[in-house]
Amino acid sequence: MKLCYNKSMKIVVKFLVMILFFLPLQAQAITFNVLTLPADLYNMHENYFGFVEPSEIFAEDIITQLNLSGGKVVSPDLYRVRSVLDYDTRLKNSVNAALQKFHYSKYIDYRTFKTVAAKFDAKSVIIIRSYVTSKDNSLKRSIWDVLDITSYFNISHDFYLNTNVILLDVVNDLPMWQNTYVKKISNKEGYFIANNYAQARTQFEKLRKYSHHIVSADAAQNIVLRFFPQVVSPIQSKPVSIEETDGGILRFESNVPSAPPENKQETDVMNYGEMLMDY
Repeated sequence: MKLCYNKSMKIVVKFLVMILFFLPLQAQAITFNVLTLPADLYNMHENYFGFVEPSEIFAEDIITQLNLSGGKVVSPDLYRVRSVLDYDTRLKNSVNAALQKFHYSKYIDYRTFKTVAAKFDAKSVIIIRSYVTSKDNSLKRSIWDVLDITSYFNISHDFYLNTNVILLDVVNDLPMWQNTYVKKISNKEGYFIANNYAQARTQFEKLRKYSHHIVSADAAQNIVLRFFPQVVSPIQSKPVSIEETDGGILRFESNVPSAPPENKQETDVMNYGEMLMDY
């Protein structure tokens, strides 16, 4: 009897040890669902060259980066997002209207974004918008519109691609993190021209390279940091040489909003960070 009792106790002790060993692992196995929406979600290939809009390029790369985070933060791809919205015309139109408002005025329609996030069991939403400006013209245009105009009229300006990425908490209606990335897209002579499709394709590949190595890599890392502060190290604030982007110099600064805006529905999003890159 005593022998059987000892064996039973050993089994119980082993069982308890296994439970204590696996409990921390289970506690760490938390996954956050995040919905990523480019402002040009429904402005697909409408430009003269038939290229994808920059906000969609950045969104796809950020989604890819997040889904490589080891299950910490996951985001559905844009094909699935469009497929789900196609079954709900009213919500699709509401989301498109909300994205356009954000694109042109930085107005955040939390109610709409909360509704669409629920479709994907998400409580956070990433919104991305991108546009081109110049020192001589503050009018915000699509990068492909600018490329078409400058190529046709042989215009010389310093053009800048501005990209805003914002992470929203749609439960409490406040921004969790935001950054603005600014990249000079003119060459040393001040031209951003493509007189044929091959040259335009070259500009497109440069944009994809910038998205992959700079915008998506930085944005995804900082978004993961909002949910898991001790998982990865923050991006360095001092200038860093980026060899993958033709030797450009990167300057980064980012902050987290300290408090929600007083008027959640109508207050513009503040600029909490900036990234500059010239090459």
